[in-house]
Amino acid sequence: MSDKVELKEKIQAVDMNIRELWDELDEVNQKGLKGELFILNRYISNVKGQSSEIQKHFVISVNEYYNKNWFLLSKEHSKLLWLLLCMCSFNGEKTFFHEWLGNKKKDGNDNKKVQFLAELNPAMKMQEVEMLAKLTPTKEITKLAKDYGFEDKDIKKKLK
Repeated sequence: MSDKVELKEKIQAVDMNIRELWDELDEVNQKGLKGELFILNRYISNVKGQSSEIQKHFVISVNEYYNKNWFLLSKEHSKLLWLLLCMCSFNGEKTFFHEWLGNKKKDGNDNKKVQFLAELNPAMKMQEVEMLAKLTPTKEITKLAKDYGFEDKDIKKKLK
C-alpha cells in the first residue's frame, strides 16, 4: 500500500475495528500512523451526536485500554497501540463522528481565580490550583480571602 492514508480513514478504521490496517501499511504509512497515535486518541475518545451510553463507552474504553500505559508503549510498541485503539471500537459495525477534543480555553476570570488561589496556596501544584479554581465558586474564594485577612477592595482587584 503506497497511497497515503488520511486521518479520517484511520478514524473510520478504528470504528470498524480494522486491526489489520497496521500490517497492510507500508513502512512510510506506518511511520505516519505512529506519529498520529496521540491525535487519534484525542479524536476517538470524543464522539458527537450519539447516546450517552456510546459517548461513555468511547471515553472509558480509550482511558482504560489506550491511555493507561501510552507513554511506555509509544516508544517501541506502535502496533500494539494501534490494536488497543481498535479495541475501543463500539461494535465494529458503524462509524461515528469524532470531534477533536481540544483543551478548553480559560476565560479571564478563571485566570484571575487561579492566580489568586496560587498566591494563597504557594505550596500547591499548579494543576491542583487550576482544578480548585474550576470547582470553587467565586463567592467561596471571596470568603476564603476574607478569612485570610484580605480587604474587600483588594479582593475585588484580584478577582475582577
